[in-house]
Amino acid sequence: MTALNLKKKIFDTPGYSRDVQLTPDELAVFREAITEQWLSVIGAAHPELVSQFKEIGIGNYHQLAHLLKHETMWPKQTRCLPKHSCNKIKVLPFFQTLRDELGDFAISDVFYGDTHEDGREEIYWRLVRPDATKDVGGMHADKWFHDVMNMSGQAFPPGSETVKIWIPIFSQPGKNGLMIVPDSHRKTYRYHGVAGAGGMKPIIDEDVTTLGAELMLTEPGNMLIFNDGILHGGALNRGDQTRVSIEITMVFANGTAT
Repeated sequence: MTALNLKKKIFDTPGYSRDVQLTPDELAVFREAITEQWLSVIGAAHPELVSQFKEIGIGNYHQLAHLLKHETMWPKQTRCLPKHSCNKIKVLPFFQTLRDELGDFAISDVFYGDTHEDGREEIYWRLVRPDATKDVGGMHADKWFHDVMNMSGQAFPPGSETVKIWIPIFSQPGKNGLMIVPDSHRKTYRYHGVAGAGGMKPIIDEDVTTLGAELMLTEPGNMLIFNDGILHGGALNRGDQTRVSIEITMVFANGTAT
C-alpha cells in the first residue's frame, strides 16, 4: 500500500489531510448507526413522528424539523453513538490504515459540559440544516476546547497528543462542509472562553474574514484528519439537504504520533 504521509501533512504542512476515504461499506455502517440513534431520539420525545422522519431520511431532516424543538432536541449527549455502534465502527478497515500511518491510538472519552463518561469512547455526529447559522460552530482550534474545558487528564491522559477525524456522512461538496485555515497550527491566535449550555467554549478574538479559511471539497466518506491546532469551523449549509458529519478524536499517549 502506498504511504499517505499523514504524519507530515498533519504535523508539518498544511496541518491536515483528506487522503483517506471510507469504502461504500464503511460509509454504510456510519449511516446506519447515525440513523438508528437519530430515530431513537426522535421516538423518545415524539413516537408519533418516527414513521414520517424515517420515510424522508436524515438527509431531509430539515423538512420536518419544525415539528420538533430542534434547539433543545440535540445536545451532544443525544449525538454520542452508543457503545454497540462504536464497537462496529472501531473494527472498520480505515482504522488500521490510520494506525499504519500514525501509530497506535485510543479514542477520547465522552466529554460534554460537566460530564465525563470515563471509559466510554466518543464518536459523535452533527446535523446542519440548510441556511441555519446556529447549526454551525465558529472558527476555533480543538486544543482551545481542551484548554477551556480542562479536558487534559480527563477525556485523555496528560501529555497526550490529539488528532481529529471529521467525516462528512451526508453532504454536498462545494455547498456545505468544513472550513479550514491551512498551516494555522503554526501560528498563535487570540481567544477567550465563555460558559454555555454545553459547558465552556472558546471564542476567537480575531477578524475571521482575514484568516484565509477554505471550504474543503469532500465527498461523503472523504475524511479530514487534522492537527488539534488547526483553525476550522462549519460552513453555512448552502445546499438543499441536511449535512450530517461524524467526529472522532484520536489520542496518542505521550505524543507518540509525532
